[in-house]
Amino acid sequence: MFKIDVYFETFIASGTGSKIKEAKEAAADRALRLLYKDSSSNREPQYQSVNCPQPCIETETTDAWSSEPEEDGNDSESSTGTNTFEVDRYVPQPSGSLCPVSLGWDGQPDMSGSTSSSVLLDGKNPVSAFMELAQAGGNIGRFEEETKSGPPHCPSFEMRAYIGNTKLAKGIGSTKKAAKRKAAEASLNFIQPKRLKELTYVDAPTALSPTSIDKNAGVCPPGADPISMLNEYAQKHGLELRYRYIDTSGPDHERTFTYEAVVGSTGYQGASAGSIKEAKREACRNALRSLKRHKLYNYQSGLSTFTTKEPLTFHDEIAKLCHEKFDAVVGDISENLAGRKVIAGVVMESKINSTFEVISLASGNRFIRGDSLTTDGQVLVDSHAEILAARGMKRFLYHHIKQLIKGQPSPVLQRHGNEKIELVSGVEFHLYISTAPCGDGAVFTPSSGMSVDADVHHKPTFDDNKQGLLRSKIEQGEGQIPTKDRQSNCTYQGMDAVRNGERLRVMSCSDKICKWNLLGVQGALLANLMKPVYLSSITLGNLYNHGHMARAMCCRLEKTQVVENLPFGYKLNHPLLGGVSHKKTPQRSVGKSTAYSINWNRADDCHEITDGTTGFLHNIGLTRMQGLIKRTSRLCKKDMLKSYKEICTEVGIGILVKDEYLATKKASTQYQSCKKILYTTLHNQGYGTWIRIPKECQEFPTSSLPSLRNVRPSLFSQLFGEPRYFEEEWCMTIANNC
Repeated sequence: MFKIDVYFETFIASGTGSKIKEAKEAAADRALRLLYKDSSSNREPQYQSVNCPQPCIETETTDAWSSEPEEDGNDSESSTGTNTFEVDRYVPQPSGSLCPVSLGWDGQPDMSGSTSSSVLLDGKNPVSAFMELAQAGGNIGRFEEETKSGPPHCPSFEMRAYIGNTKLAKGIGSTKKAAKRKAAEASLNFIQPKRLKELTYVDAPTALSPTSIDKNAGVCPPGADPISMLNEYAQKHGLELRYRYIDTSGPDHERTFTYEAVVGSTGYQGASAGSIKEAKREACRNALRSLKRHKLYNYQSGLSTFTTKEPLTFHDEIAKLCHEKFDAVVGDISENLAGRKVIAGVVMESKINSTFEVISLASGNRFIRGDSLTTDGQVLVDSHAEILAARGMKRFLYHHIKQLIKGQPSPVLQRHGNEKIELVSGVEFHLYISTAPCGDGAVFTPSSGMSVDADVHHKPTFDDNKQGLLRSKIEQGEGQIPTKDRQSNCTYQGMDAVRNGERLRVMSCSDKICKWNLLGVQGALLANLMKPVYLSSITLGNLYNHGHMARAMCCRLEKTQVVENLPFGYKLNHPLLGGVSHKKTPQRSVGKSTAYSINWNRADDCHEITDGTTGFLHNIGLTRMQGLIKRTSRLCKKDMLKSYKEICTEVGIGILVKDEYLATKKASTQYQSCKKILYTTLHNQGYGTWIRIPKECQEFPTSSLPSLRNVRPSLFSQLFGEPRYFEEEWCMTIANNC
């Protein structure tokens, strides 16, 4: 038998039972009857006259102990060597007008007045009132299931209410809805609205917007229990699932338990949590991630839902490769990935070997806030998936150029005669985007309808004067707006204007892909070292309309006349366009996704998570006052420049690296000449003005490089050919020094 005594400064009541839970209920029942026996009369309850500086204390007395440590609140408690112990915890006040006193967030009774649920509800559902009250304080309210017990025909659910990461009351009911209601009602009994804003997020830094974390993202379906999923996997394969106790740490009131999941004879990475059940649940998540990484568990993440039927078309194959690789990448990520995302990837094809390989992946649909712009080149400005995937492809190309410098053969790049570096014969790149790129390629598709069949010959649609216009993403705005037709064909935004409140504008993804189809994906820096690299195909997972895509991607440049006078090696590329067949139409989601973006590339072979609104790595450092410095992404301008400088220094063409980043880009004269043709062509056909980010963001200084006395002529000649094939601005200088 167990005996429970309830104290509040002084002894109130006791209860006994065959189980701790029954003893608690009996003690609580007797205590409430004593405290509120006169509540029906006009007399004040006895409890109000008690000056109680501490919340209720439950004293549990038992003569049995467990060999395995258990967290507070379980039916069995851990032994400390004696058969009597005390545990302090909150006792939620009953709902309704019976509650004579409200508890503050610090657990102290507030004797200044009652804040019972009857006052806060005002006729509303307790759950709705709880959520509204949390939001009023700038926080997020939520409910989490802690336990489920009882037979299948009569289950009992235990739900815990949270505001941010702060635990509140719990509720028990025969359904989750009823348990939520009781948890909300009990929490409202001791919530003081004036103190809501004092809640802090223990794990989430103040510089980041608080969001509820979906720990199951990429591991199991939303709402599913990882313990059940792993148990199902073990049973399916005839294996036993058990949990191995590792350690217990921390003080008695804040213990941390560590467990690891063992499937068969294989143990997986352990996990720690404030309760044994949550530690086991997190250990199961780790096990599922490991199984998925080794392709033993094949749950498809909700971020990357892709279903097709045989036979697969070329575009189906490209999409399937990207989604399978993305699922493998996010399988190791436990951060919040909730919300609908755009996924993009670049697939490299080798026609000689008949192979396809994903070389770059990204997800995201945000771009940087104006107040987060920096002038040092260390932030990612545009974190839309297709833009990050293209930057990952550049990093892949830098990696293979460095291989050539070291004298190692590259399956991707080569040099013929005295020409610049180029792709190996038969190597092509294919771009996949899970939905139409923002801007001209997507804005008209919903009203025009979608098409699936690919057509080698482009048939652009020009039904409206608005079709083909340059459009820009705008800060804190929905959709993309056309750029104003100004006198100049391109213009910079002012840094001072952006810092003083003008909304930042970034060109749409459709316009940027159109730019790649004329200038190449390699960018200005790599254009000095290699020939332009063009995409062979573009595949969309959703919202594909051939006429609109053909116009947006390339054909609008030749609406009225052919693009002429392009520098040697440049062309207007018309990639193969197509959409995924047998694609299930995704459900429309009105939920707002998080700002997190993921990028992965074959060269680094590891994922990176960034915050699209700040341009920095996610959750890495906050402020210098905290002694932490934000870390930069490997895809930022400064990191790209670093790779470029290393190559130029190694082969002795450091003269290409100027004092500033923008000047270094302008040293690629052929690329800049082609860019001017692009802007002029778009402007002359009435499509608008190309808007660039503030010039100050690209004028950061570059460090000094070795002088040309360190030039290695033989290596330079082997890799890049004779100087006469390079930019006219610097070829004579190189020739004289070689």
